[in-house]
Formats: sequence, C-alpha cells, structure tokens
Amino acid sequence: MRIVQASCYYPPHVGGVENHVKELANALSEAGNELKILTADIPPMRDDHSTSMITRFRAIELFPGYVPLIFGLSRVRDIEADVFHSHCPPPFFSQALNKENKRPHVITYHFDLEVPERVGSLRIPAVLAKFVERVYNGHYALPLLDACDAIIVTGRSYAETSPVLSKFSSKCEVIPNGIDIRKFDAVIEDVKASVKRKKNILFVGRLVYPKGIEYLIRAMPGVLKDVPEARLIIVGRGEERASLEKLVRSYGLMRKVEFRGFLSFRELVKSYLEASVFVLPSFTRLENFGIVLLEAMACRTPVIASDIPGVRENITGGNGLLFTPGDVDGLSDCIVRIISDDRRVMRMGEAGRNLVEARFDWRVIAQQVLRLYESLI
Repeated sequence: MRIVQASCYYPPHVGGVENHVKELANALSEAGNELKILTADIPPMRDDHSTSMITRFRAIELFPGYVPLIFGLSRVRDIEADVFHSHCPPPFFSQALNKENKRPHVITYHFDLEVPERVGSLRIPAVLAKFVERVYNGHYALPLLDACDAIIVTGRSYAETSPVLSKFSSKCEVIPNGIDIRKFDAVIEDVKASVKRKKNILFVGRLVYPKGIEYLIRAMPGVLKDVPEARLIIVGRGEERASLEKLVRSYGLMRKVEFRGFLSFRELVKSYLEASVFVLPSFTRLENFGIVLLEAMACRTPVIASDIPGVRENITGGNGLLFTPGDVDGLSDCIVRIISDDRRVMRMGEAGRNLVEARFDWRVIAQQVLRLYESLI
C-alpha cells in the first residue's frame, strides 16, 4: 500500500506528535508498505539526516516550536498514494490534503487547542485565549474533520469530552499511541547489570507551563518528610527551566532536584530504570495521552499521572496511580505510597510492562491503522 504521512513537525524536532509520526511510519514501512512523509524544513536538516522517504516543505515559524507557516502546499496534488494520513494540530497539511486530493484521507487528531495562561514569562489574556480557540475550532478544526474520511483518536475519554471531536463520534476510531519496545529492550539488556533502582522520582518532557512541573516540585517537601533519600530528576528542556530552577531554590531543594536537560536515548532509558516512579503532572487538554508513560512502563517503572481525559486510560491494571490535577498534597501522597514500598514498585512495574507488551507496541498499533486504511480504499 502506498501511504502518505503528513505532519508539520518531524524529528529532529522533538515532541510527542513528532515521535508518533516517526514510529508509526517506521512500523508501517516494516510491514511492507511504501511510505512518503511530508513535513516542514524546521529545524533545517543536515545531509546525514536525509532520507528518501521525507519531502520537506519550506517553512518559517510563526511561534517558535509550536506553529510553522508552510509554503508550497499545493504540491500535494501531484503526490500519488492509496491513502493520505495527516496529523493535526497544527492543521496546515490536513487542510491542504482536504482541498487537493480525492483519495481517502485519515486525520489523527492529537489534541484540542487550549491556549495556556502563560508561555514562559508572557501572560496570555483570557479573552485573547478564548478568541484564538474559537477561531481555530470554527475555521480550522471543525471543517477539517468534517471533510476527512476517518479520525483517529488516541483515547475514548478524550474524544468524548472534546468540544471538537464530540461532534464527529461516528467517524472516530480509537487507536492508541505506542512505543517500539525492542529499542528499549536493547538498551535495558546492555545496561541492566550497572543500573539499580533508587528513590528517584522522574519527569520527562518539555519544560513548559501546561506540563505542571511546578506542582511536582511543590510536592517534594511532603515527599521528603517520609522518604528523606528521595530525589527528583527532571529530563527535558524548554522555556520554563529558569522559573522552575527559581522555584527549586525558593524551597531549598537544590540538592534534591536535578535538571538533566536533553538526554541521549541510552541515558534516558537509564533514567527510567533508576527511578522508582515516573510522574506526568500535566493539567490541560494539550496532554491527551502521555507516550512517556509507556516509556516508563516499558522499563518496569510505576507511573503517576493527573486524572485528565485520555491520560487516565493508561493507568489501569495496577500499573500506577492517578491524582487530581494541581493537587500538590495528593501528588505527594501518591509518590510516597509507591516509593516507600520496594515490593509495590516491583509489582506495579511488572503490571505496566505487561500492559505495554499487550496493547502499546507499534507493530500491534500499525496493524490497527492498516485495517482502518483498508476499510476506506
């Protein structure tokens, strides 16, 4: 089958959507399909990253790291394929494919646009945020989803509570995100003899306001009362780092909180293996799934997450705990319950690993996507 995957951003740009598109494309290609990937040329690629599968369109960023303006999208009319699959938001490739082709078009709708209260030190007025959301939904999201042939959503609870997706329930197909377990197992096998579990609490992701990292930092004093040897490890980079470091200093936690920045895959896996719990404290609809939860589970690390639509579906079968978004005391209690009991860490970690193997390997998910394609052709 000839498949076109289209996403405004793609690795080496790093984020959940980018990794989703890359891993799905790899799994579909491994299953014997012919893949072409359409994306923006942000960041500019060096020759050693080039691949014949990828077509890059010239672009500039309207808002660095979030929204590209892409040129020459009318070129998609000349691309031959059996099915087109775009990823939204941002909406630009999805919009172009709706306009320019008559072949089946699947959209993976990753998350609702929800403008945060602030970006770094810049405060976003509530009136402006609601205006942007209303314009985006009315002029982009709703028309896009109305015109496409099928919509992939990664969680049922997210779709049912979405002001956009709830209008297209008959088109929605629930197919989750995934990970390539083999990549994790290769590193785990290589380093397991030299890595031991510690009382580490781990966060991995972009250091941005909607991730709720400040709540995790504020939970640390309560954790340390019961588990004095606990440490918080924060992996990732982003515009919130300076303000988070300031918060750490204000609590006197400089020796208990470590910012590791961006890590190689090998070092990332080691961080998961050393942790007794992984925490995803996101509190907005910009977080619809949480691939990092799967990564932690692949490494047999228990997980804690905010009880928000989509994300909550991954906490099941004894693999972790949920807490009310923004509830610092509740988060602290959840962390202590897990990391103070080594047997619970092992039991929850094993439950998470079993869940990932059964439901979230990309090879399993690619077959679900292929069945959807075949139903449309």
